[in-house]
Parts: sequence; C-alpha cells; structure tokens
Amino acid sequence: MGNHIKSELKKVLGEDLLEFCEAALELAPYVGDFLQSRKLNRLVSRLQEHQDKLKYIQKTAGESKNIELIQEKIGPIVFSDLIEEHEDAKVIYLLNGYEHSFINDSPNESLFINYFDTLRNLRYEDVRMLFYIAGLGDNPFKEYAQESAEYAMSRQIYSKLERAYLIKSASSIAYLENGPEVDESILRPVLSNYGIHFLEFVIEDFDRQKYAEQQKADHLAGEISVRFGAIEEEMKKPVTATAILG
Repeated sequence: MGNHIKSELKKVLGEDLLEFCEAALELAPYVGDFLQSRKLNRLVSRLQEHQDKLKYIQKTAGESKNIELIQEKIGPIVFSDLIEEHEDAKVIYLLNGYEHSFINDSPNESLFINYFDTLRNLRYEDVRMLFYIAGLGDNPFKEYAQESAEYAMSRQIYSKLERAYLIKSASSIAYLENGPEVDESILRPVLSNYGIHFLEFVIEDFDRQKYAEQQKADHLAGEISVRFGAIEEEMKKPVTATAILG
C-alpha cells in the first residue's frame, strides 16, 4: 500500500487500528500504490464513520482462532467492497458480516464469500424490502399506488429476492398465473432457509426464534381469517325452509 494512502488512513484510524486493517487492504484489489482520490475519500470517510465498529471487530478478531485465514481470505473482499459500494447505508451490513466471519469457530470460506456476493448484488431498497418481509421494518413502498413506477419496482425487487433464494412465496394457482403481481395476502412471502442464515450474517442480532414464532402466529391468524371469510360467505346465502328443517 502506498505511503500516501497509508498516511491518510493513519490519520483516521490511528496506528493500532491501521495495523489491523492493513493486512486486508494490502490484498484488496484497487488498493496498491495508486487509488483514485474519489475512492480514497470514500474509503476514508467510511472508515472514519464506522471507526467504533472496526475497533469492536478488531477486538473480536483478537479472540478468534481463525484471524489469519479471515484477514487473508475475507478481509480483502470486505475492504474492496468498502471502496466500491455506492450506497453508504449498506456499509454496516458489510461490517457485520466481517465481524461474524471472526466469531464463527468453523469458518466456511465459500459460504462467507457467497453471503458477501449476495449483499453486493442487492441495492439498499432490496435490503429494505427483505427486512420488511422478515418483520424488521415497514413496507418501503406502501405509500405508492399500484399504477406507479415505484410499485412496479417493488414487484421487480420481490422477484429479485426470490431469484436469490432469500424469500419464497406460498404456492397457489393465482401466483403460478400472475407471479408477484398478485396481492400480498396471496403471496404470503416468508424468508427462505438461506434468507434466514443470510440475515444472521449481515444483521448484528437477528433473532431466528422470534421470527419463527411470528410466522407461526401469522399462519394461525391467516387460517382464522380464511375460516371467518368462509363463514361470512355462508351467512350471505339465503336461508331456505329446507335448510332450517334439515
């Protein structure tokens, strides 16, 4: 890593934290003797903003049995994405993944890389929609009319999350015919098994047990709603004398 870059990062991180980050930075693409000033400024700004998180990761790494493996294999991916990622809001999920890489006692290098690949291919609006389906936030598109371009984008995002196997939908004739265009009550989207593991990787404290309990409650509420709907339809039918007499 060039002296100029090292000097700039040292101002932000200090000697100790720079030493922790330097091994990964040395192996990261784009970080050599030359780095565009725009990208260097972006990296410096993000490291400065998340300095406390990086210090916590450094502490976690110091307790890990796999520090060299993670720094050599995963670190360069993380710091490369820190430089290249266009959306600041995604940086914290990138760093959470880096932290969880050190926490895992039996690191699966391919699995971790796959999680980072998945995150890289998601836009922040995609992440917000995933969080909504996971019960971690509001629907980011609820204010838009069905005829709007934003609502159409929400359906495209839904399909994107399905293709990435982060979510899955209830199988129904309506869904098979119309895909994500059908009403959400018919879609009944849930996290896939991969989606649950992915959120555990990129979120600091995702509670899979709480999510499972919420899904069970939602499923029960859905069944009750269907039963009441059937009862209401029956009550709308005219009562005949034959029906009364049996």
